[in-house]
Amino acid sequence: MMKRINIAALGDSLTRGVVLNNENRYSVLKGSFIDIISDRLNLCVKNYAKFGCTIEFGHSVIDRHSSEISAADVTFLEFGGNDCDFNWKMIADEPASDHTPKTVLDSFKEQFVSLIERVRKLGSRPVILSLPPVDSNAYFSFISRFMNDEQKSNVLRWLEGIGGDVNIITRWHETYNRVLFEISEFTHTPIIDITTPFEKYDGDSMLLMCSDGIHPNAYGHELIADSIVGNINGNGSYGMNSSLVCGWV
Repeated sequence: MMKRINIAALGDSLTRGVVLNNENRYSVLKGSFIDIISDRLNLCVKNYAKFGCTIEFGHSVIDRHSSEISAADVTFLEFGGNDCDFNWKMIADEPASDHTPKTVLDSFKEQFVSLIERVRKLGSRPVILSLPPVDSNAYFSFISRFMNDEQKSNVLRWLEGIGGDVNIITRWHETYNRVLFEISEFTHTPIIDITTPFEKYDGDSMLLMCSDGIHPNAYGHELIADSIVGNINGNGSYGMNSSLVCGWV
């Protein structure tokens, strides 16, 4: 009988399966991409992802769950969506002040590489998950929903000051996503591309996203699951390397 593969999943709300429901509240989706691939590939997944977490939290997860990660054949690493985000309320109130993302880019790179090294030392094989795209307009509408007109204008002026219009949100997010592919190459760590399937989707991309523009909905999670399964089977857009696939599924 084929050995059942044990997976440890570290990451943020994407891997946790968080979606924005019809009541504009966040909840955990039954049938997230983790649930789907667990069923389709007969995986045993221990999900340590948490809403709002950054790469720094990933290190604290390893501190608390080192024995479980050591027992995992593979560890998924999905970070960056919160690391690249800003304190928008502070920007709205103090647009002239200096503002940095939750994790500055250089620190994000350094901490991610360190996370990979720690997983390997524990005896598990790290696999990076890239990030789905962000819809700038939907996200801006979401983060500014409780702001007054002056605060909204302050945020827009601040965005113009750092490089353009509201679409800079998407481009900034893409910067962190590109770094994931650089880290993959530099550290010889497999990466599963879940970005390209969203970009190549033949239709309105918001049909795959919650109204906040950042969390994939149930259809988005199905697309992510299809991408992961396709990559593992060697026919995805950015496949895992053969050393991971061999003897795994």
